[in-house]
Amino acid sequence: MTDTSSRTDHPVLVAGGGPAGLATAAELAHHGIRSVLVEPRTEVSHTRPRAKTTSPRTMELFRRWGIADLVRDRAALSPRWCRKVVFCDTLAGEVITEFDDAFGMRAAPVDDFAESGQQVPQPVVEQVLREHLAATGLVDLRFGDRLVGLVEHVNHVTCEIARADTSTYQLDVEFVAGCDGARGASRAAVGATFEGVTSPRSNLNLVFRAPGLDPSVGDAVQYWAIGPEVKGTVGPLDRDGLWWAGLGGIDASCSPDRAIALLCGLLGQEADDVGIELLATDPWTPRMLMSSTYATDRVFLVGESAHVNPPFGGHGFNTCVGDAVNLGWKIAAVLAGWGAQTLLASYEAERRHVAQETIDSAQRNLEASGPDIAQTAEGLQHTKFEEFNSLGLVLGYSYAGSPVIWSDAGALPPDVTMFTPSCEPGSRLPHAWIAPEVSLYDTLGRGFTLLHPAALVDDPGLARDLRDLVASSPVPLASAPLPLDWNHHPYVLVRPDQHVCWVGTELGRLGRDVLDVIRGAHPR
Repeated sequence: MTDTSSRTDHPVLVAGGGPAGLATAAELAHHGIRSVLVEPRTEVSHTRPRAKTTSPRTMELFRRWGIADLVRDRAALSPRWCRKVVFCDTLAGEVITEFDDAFGMRAAPVDDFAESGQQVPQPVVEQVLREHLAATGLVDLRFGDRLVGLVEHVNHVTCEIARADTSTYQLDVEFVAGCDGARGASRAAVGATFEGVTSPRSNLNLVFRAPGLDPSVGDAVQYWAIGPEVKGTVGPLDRDGLWWAGLGGIDASCSPDRAIALLCGLLGQEADDVGIELLATDPWTPRMLMSSTYATDRVFLVGESAHVNPPFGGHGFNTCVGDAVNLGWKIAAVLAGWGAQTLLASYEAERRHVAQETIDSAQRNLEASGPDIAQTAEGLQHTKFEEFNSLGLVLGYSYAGSPVIWSDAGALPPDVTMFTPSCEPGSRLPHAWIAPEVSLYDTLGRGFTLLHPAALVDDPGLARDLRDLVASSPVPLASAPLPLDWNHHPYVLVRPDQHVCWVGTELGRLGRDVLDVIRGAHPR
């Protein structure tokens, strides 16, 4: 790197405006940090919905930004309507087996998480995020522009940006969040390469209108039709006749007429009977890839710039949002002056293994979804259960072992299908309702929050010690009482991303040494 002036035009460039980029800009704005976001698509395309599952964890993060309710309002399908996945021979045939409450969707609030999962097409989420970013006044949205190259210096990064008319300009920024996907410029610019495998079996996604389609096997958010020779998946995008489908083993050479014929095989009905109108086709190949590195000193790869996994289980989009939040608050901390530069090094240490666990799960789901998919109810319940019941993966991943977590324990792979709340450092803070519709998460500050016994405020000495600690803390620190029925550690320090970073039995054990570790000044 070249040592040049530290003058910059903007604090952060977010390269890419898909879910990873929009979420990164949202997290930065959540902490009052300005950014420039470049994205070549001027409009969100609703003809290719891609991801359709927003997990409970992602919805909790949306709740932090104040957009969870808006996402649900914009979604055409509510969890109250249906939370079922149906396996059948065809949609007009017989049910083989069912999975209820799939993807963490629930009809009513539950104790384990603040927000239920939500079926909603990715373009709807992207549009909500675009509107949210514009409303913050902190994001310079440059749709039609894209990152084409960068040069990293000691104190800044010089970025080359191309406009839609092919003219270019330069921006000097302090940090770059490379959210431009698997084929973007950011990963190549930092010398990173993908490692992993690509499935030899291609797939074809369809979006179609069929106002007369009314599956005889009942309502579901997904139908797996495994009777035809070419098997596939079908699901509603709304309740007014708009549908998606995925055909296994079919590539881009498939003609529209053949695609409709294969689709009719899944439906068990003729095209004229349900009024099929094919709106879009989208070929894709499952890939299980991990970047050789996530970051340099000032350039960070986020989402599919860093890892790619097949959509089986619905984790790809959600993992991108998790990356964005983890990186976003850390960049904000460094720019605000209280986070040490080494805090940023923990991004890869914390997120790489989460991506690997997600890829491993998606690959298992992929292997259980091929042409040899189980044909019996017992076999399907055994091989496909993980795909629709993965709360252990979604909520149970841990950052234990991170250099900025106060713990000597290392992270263990989560039990994918079984979620057990944990208050151990590195874990997501166990959720609790403290009043109707009021989550414990709603009491957390935007910096760190020390949760303490409610009775502490009645002890003059401890209350004074708490005030002194908050006033002298090198990190932004708020405090809040624990719920009365709390059965974990009495003192819990929570990071901006709702993960526990220290626990203790006495307030006096939370000293400057702990606070320096969690802000990256003295990483463990």
